[in-house]
Amino acid sequence: MKKIAFLFTGQGAQYAQMGADLYEKYEIFKSVFEKASEHLKMDLNNICKDAAKLSKTDNAQAAIFAVSYGIYKLLEKQNIKPDCIAGFSLGEITAFAASEMLDFKSALDLISKRGNVMQKACDYKPGTMYSVIGAEDKFVEEICESVSKTNGYVIPANYNCKNQITISGETAAVERAADIFTENKIRVIKLNVAGAYHSRLMQYAQNELTDFLKSLTFNRPKIKLYSNLTGKEFDYGENLQSFMLGYIPAQMSNPVKFRDEIENISSDNGGDTLYVEIGAGRALSGFTKKTLENAAVTNIQNTQTFEEALQLFHVKQ
Repeated sequence: MKKIAFLFTGQGAQYAQMGADLYEKYEIFKSVFEKASEHLKMDLNNICKDAAKLSKTDNAQAAIFAVSYGIYKLLEKQNIKPDCIAGFSLGEITAFAASEMLDFKSALDLISKRGNVMQKACDYKPGTMYSVIGAEDKFVEEICESVSKTNGYVIPANYNCKNQITISGETAAVERAADIFTENKIRVIKLNVAGAYHSRLMQYAQNELTDFLKSLTFNRPKIKLYSNLTGKEFDYGENLQSFMLGYIPAQMSNPVKFRDEIENISSDNGGDTLYVEIGAGRALSGFTKKTLENAAVTNIQNTQTFEEALQLFHVKQ
């Protein structure tokens, strides 16, 4: 029997009307939205209908979390449970909530504070990001290192899948690196982001985030978790609370090793795994298929894909 891995989407996956049909049809999903809206004092259902509102970091992060967590609760009601979970950047907080490492309200509070701190960092140290498609890791790393010596700061920020890396840093340096890749006939795409995520430019106001984290209670997860920072299963050591005080700020300002996570999940499960992307978009499904050529992958983001997944899991409605 296949093992099941849930993958929670991150920022950038949002789109207008996401979750709308699930909100109308399923009471559990609607309840997640209403409770999140009440706690955050924002109308997430209304925000999800408006592309302009979704372009704002704080709105997008809360909405993406609500959609993903709402779908997770729908699956939970059908007794569909994962053997392990992972999330991409923001999606890792959804994974914390799903595993009960954080309770629902604490996860919402963390998303709100994290988004606020990230926006402060973007305002203080402007930057940008590009996706680099078709280059080997080593070449991307060498170009970033070379450009950083003369044009400013740029690093590989997200290792998405084979031959696809996102670079991040100071605008001039990132754009110079992008020009070099283009000159070498390597495709680049400028990302529509507010700043240089997963780089040291995100370190501004990290002390504020650390102080906030001290107010949260972290619990041992009930589901096996994989880490953006290491690409491996979380290793918390003896003191979970202390570990998370360091981990969450570091996760915000260091590269995401998503490809390593997928490879390690496959290795740890003997290769026989169904990967279920939960939340808006299909980016993680694509990354997974490119990382593992014969991977079994599905996506749940609306009523149609949810009902198709129930058939896949042989659940009768």
